[in-house]
Amino acid sequence: MATSKRHVDRRTRKTRQALLKAFREVMREKGFAATSVQEVAERANLNRGTFYLHFTDKYMMVDAFLREHFQHLLSEALPATAQWNRKSLRLLIETLLQYFENKYHHEPHLSQAVAPLVERAIHEELSSALLILLQRSTIAETRWQVPMTVVARIVSWAIFGPVLQWSQEESSISRERMADHILFIILEGVAHLAPEVIPE
Repeated sequence: MATSKRHVDRRTRKTRQALLKAFREVMREKGFAATSVQEVAERANLNRGTFYLHFTDKYMMVDAFLREHFQHLLSEALPATAQWNRKSLRLLIETLLQYFENKYHHEPHLSQAVAPLVERAIHEELSSALLILLQRSTIAETRWQVPMTVVARIVSWAIFGPVLQWSQEESSISRERMADHILFIILEGVAHLAPEVIPE
């Protein structure tokens, strides 16, 4: 029974990957707006019914593709045992900067329909990655009185906002320097920059 289930799971993963690969190919050729479920299914040598067993529509498919791709980039950049520390945060920020630099500097005509999907999916993945780093940290529970989910959400916006703005504007600030700026603000905080505005 367990062997049969593993076989089904493996087949399901293989079919899903074939659909995502076909989707990537068709979208690169035609753009997101012109990509149809029928074309994706045909490119993957599957029928529409099989497509709908895995995805409700092409929007769900692009969301899955973006998330899996970004998770793969993070797994390559961060050690499997990464925790909440300067090194891990720096690697995470650099990965995000590189991701959006590629999206907005090298693909300046990114579809208006796709851009919000990209931003939402990647921001949510960033928040999840930060939460994982926090949960692995042995000092987090005793040091902070703010729930980890709240910390992850706040820090994710503190990283994501400047990264997105940097990637969409002409900037003389290098990726490495921008990573330095973001990391400094996160780790040193506003209290370091303007201690007189922070109550004792």
